[in-house]
Amino acid sequence: MNKLALTLATGMLVSGAATINAAPILNISGEGLASAQAAETAFLGTLHAGYLTETFDAGYTVGDQSLTINSVAGVGSFTMNAAGSGGECDSGSYSCAAGLAVLDTANSPFSGRFDVSADNWLDSMDAQEMTISPAAGYTAMGFYMTDPNDAGGRFSIGGVEFNFADIFGASLGSGEIYYLTIYDSEGLGDVTIYANDVNDGYGLDNVTVGTVPEPGT
Repeated sequence: MNKLALTLATGMLVSGAATINAAPILNISGEGLASAQAAETAFLGTLHAGYLTETFDAGYTVGDQSLTINSVAGVGSFTMNAAGSGGECDSGSYSCAAGLAVLDTANSPFSGRFDVSADNWLDSMDAQEMTISPAAGYTAMGFYMTDPNDAGGRFSIGGVEFNFADIFGASLGSGEIYYLTIYDSEGLGDVTIYANDVNDGYGLDNVTVGTVPEPGT
């Protein structure tokens, strides 16, 4: 295993190309809360001081929807590019087309998505396409993902496609949790998450951006 993999790997590593200098590199923890939390701890331990983490627990009105939600912690922005329809995101006071939402257990129409720290998480509200735009100047990002329950979903990271089926395998049932990390030596770019199921989605929590020491070859 090369030095970069040794530095960042906490579970499965998926790289967009074969060389050490290629970007981006995506790491996935093992499934389950214990594995995901261990992966977060390991990831934070690689970062230089000054990293930022968005927990969605302060500065938000739970249940409000918006097409773009800007992180109050400064980690970046989260944008719904294409809405889902017809599922639980269209129930009660919610509308799939109204955008993303910060939710807690008491105000969530969904099962399988949950907070990882404190009370809240960012919910995709069954978005068919959602983009994470990290703040400039960082080379690494990590976050929890709950309920990635769409076998046809995929990430687009720096123009490289990562299919859910390849990343998560058969562990796509309701209530699953993983910790994902992304490294790009050229600086983080947008991360777009696509879903194929119009009435299914996922939650994100503890989104961290930071920088890591440059890996050797």
